[in-house]
Amino acid sequence: MTDDNDAARLAARNNIHVVRTWHLLKIAAKADWIDADTLWGYLQTLRARRRGGPSGVTDRPSFDKWLAS
Repeated sequence: MTDDNDAARLAARNNIHVVRTWHLLKIAAKADWIDADTLWGYLQTLRARRRGGPSGVTDRPSFDKWLAS
């Protein structure tokens, strides 16, 4: 598990599956361990601090679509 892009690329070159934090958070939401509104709030907090988020998520509708996928 990593959110380090260099580590993820190295793992991919060595056929190692990488799981990122957002993947785990999506699983937690689907298991009802965290609700979508709280997770959306986390994303907003991280973005305000110029941290990452799920790929392709730019607004709440795209977040909801990502979460449902």
